[in-house]
Amino acid sequence: MATRPTDDRRTTTAPATDDRFAVPLRGVAVDPETRCAHWDSAVDVVALRFDCCEAYYPCAACHDAATDHEAAPWPRDRFDEPAVLCGVCGATLTAREYLDGDGEAQRASGSEGQSPSGNRASPGDSRAKPDDACPRCDAAFNPGCRAHRDRYFEA
Repeated sequence: MATRPTDDRRTTTAPATDDRFAVPLRGVAVDPETRCAHWDSAVDVVALRFDCCEAYYPCAACHDAATDHEAAPWPRDRFDEPAVLCGVCGATLTAREYLDGDGEAQRASGSEGQSPSGNRASPGDSRAKPDDACPRCDAAFNPGCRAHRDRYFEA
């Protein structure tokens, strides 16, 4: 038996956008923190901007359901432009900010273990931010998204 959608969930397809967000956002059964019909855990709180239509979607499946064209990932030469929306605080992040916060980028750059102030954090230091978190509000993002970053960002 299917459950009835609640009033806080909306489906928006092109060319319309969801007026609850400060950026152009579309998707399937999207809640106020950008969880969608496809990804609905406590940490599924980001929406990503696609280069093909300059709009944000909670996931690639939402893009496919809301548009009539193939998704184009955010291009590397635009990584310093807003491309990610934190569904918790509403901050827009550049692709670089988002990718640098995912743990993998930090390890690759040798900055693993640094506190938000840039100082080395000792193990158990409460100032250390979790991997995959919003740099503005510390909301946890889904760490599993690393496995399909290529759908959203050029390599």
